Formats: sequence, C-alpha cells, structure tokens
Amino acid sequence: MENEAPNVTPPPSLEPSPTQAPRKRSRLNKWHVVTVVLGVIVIVQALLYVSLTVSYNSLDSQHEKLLSEHDVLENSYSSLQSSHNSLQSSYDSLSSSYYSLKSDYDSFVSDYSSLRSEVNQRTQQLDVKAFITPNDLAVKNLVLQVTGGWSNPNDWDEYWIDVKAMYDWVVNNIEYRYDGLYPTLPSEPSGTVEYRQEMWQFSSETLNLNKGDCEDVAILLTSMILSYNGGKYPVECIEITGSLGGHVGVQFPVTGNKLTILDPAGNYYTQTWYGSLTSEDVSTEINNWLNHWKPDLGSDVRVDSVFSNTLVKSFSSTSEYVSWMYNR
Repeated sequence: MENEAPNVTPPPSLEPSPTQAPRKRSRLNKWHVVTVVLGVIVIVQALLYVSLTVSYNSLDSQHEKLLSEHDVLENSYSSLQSSHNSLQSSYDSLSSSYYSLKSDYDSFVSDYSSLRSEVNQRTQQLDVKAFITPNDLAVKNLVLQVTGGWSNPNDWDEYWIDVKAMYDWVVNNIEYRYDGLYPTLPSEPSGTVEYRQEMWQFSSETLNLNKGDCEDVAILLTSMILSYNGGKYPVECIEITGSLGGHVGVQFPVTGNKLTILDPAGNYYTQTWYGSLTSEDVSTEINNWLNHWKPDLGSDVRVDSVFSNTLVKSFSSTSEYVSWMYNR
C-alpha cells in the first residue's frame, strides 16, 4: 500500500496572507527603481564627465592656441611699437624742419613783398605822396647849403630870393637824363619780371646821381621848398599831359588867386621882364605854361594832376583845375 502523504494542515502562519505578498513585491520594485535611477545617474555622470573632459580638452587646446596667438600678437605689437616710436621720431624731426622752413618761407615772402613794394613804387607810383620828402636829411642839408635857411619868416623878399636860388641850383646841378628800362617785380617770386621806361626817383636818389628827368627834378625842388618853409605854405608837383607825352613841374599858389610855376627840366619859371621870380593870375599863368609845352606835348595838352606830401588831386580838364585853384 502506497504511503500517503500525511494529511497535515500547515500552520496558518506559514501561508502567506493576502496582504503580505503585495508588500514584498512593492519592496522589490523600489529597489529596482533605485537601482535603475542610480544606474542612470552613473551613466549620466559618466556621459557628463566624458563630455566635460572633451570640452575641457577642446578649451585647453583653444587656450594653448590663443596663448600662441597672444605671443605672436605681443611680438607684433612690440614690433609695431618700435616702428611707431621710430616714425614718431621721424615725424617730430620733419615737423621741426617744416616749421623752420615755414618760418624761413614766411620771412622770405615778407622780405620779397617789401622789396617788391620798394622797387615797384618807382614805376607804379602806388603812393605819390611818399616821393615828396622835405624831412630827408640830404634835402635839409642841401637847403641850408643853398639858402642858409629862412632867417626871417616875415621877410617875403628873402623867401622869393631863396626859392629862386633853389630853382637855379637844381637847373645848374642836376643833369637831365631820360629813363632807361626799369624792372617791375611780379606778385610771386616765380613770376616774370617786366621792364618799363618810366620810373620815378626819390630826392635822395636824384641827389646821389646828380641826374634825373622832369618828375625827378620837380620832386626834388618841391621837397626842397617845403623843407625851407617848414611845410607852412603849399608847394606841389603839377603834372600835364597831351597826345604826344607828359611833363611835371612845380607850382605854388599865391594870395590874390595868383600862381607861380617853376619848371627846372623845361627851363621855365614865372618871371618878371627882368627875370626875377614872380606870380601871375592862375588862369593866365597856367595857359602860359601849357602854351610853352604845346610844341612838345601836343595842342591838346592839359593839367592832369597836382600832388605833394599831403595832397593828391586829379583833373579831367584845365578848366576844372583853374576852378579848383580859385576856390582852394
């Protein structure tokens, strides 16, 4: 007879209760999740580590590259700095030379301008007043030499005698000379020099040369008479012009609408029948003088201007001049 398993009822405590089994499965599931999470974390950390390592290595490589480029740039900067310093030194030297040359150039331009004004004044007569020089030392000494000075300003006989003596000195001592070619300087040093046949001399130049043409001797005599009377009484150069040329003499007004003319270059002066210096009515005397010059200057000769160191007056006709003289 087969043995049968004993009909033993297991103790109740050995059978799992319905509630105990789920607790065991829940505990297992938690560990599983924790394990998975930890695994994921490890994997993520590993991936991050790898990624960071790669990034670090890349950045380190870039850093090395940048350091190398920095060294190159540093060397380039040093080279450029050296070049800059050299160029700065050259610039400073050139700048100093430039300002030195500019100063020399400005001085040259100023000197040339002064020279041009002085030279061209004699041909262009930019300021005719400047030619009358009663205070020139050479003029003053000559006046004293010829007249001894006006000893008594109330003695008009002495005045007339001394004026005639100054006229005679100019006639007898200044040789007439036609103007030659005279240069006129251009506005720029690089320009072309022009030459003219008409030029004016200052009184001191005429005295040094003992030569001059009509305006030169008229300027000299006018300066001498003004020096003699101290500029108290008007004396002027008078310029006439015609179709055949021009001429310059000396005039001074006299009370009573009278006029005296002195013309050293033309050997003419307002005179009495016995040759002493005198004056005539303005209209009469100016026409006497113009008639004297008609053969040389043309029948249309007229008064063009009068000038002194204080006056410049131009006229369109002789009648305008006569009217001005009567009303001055």
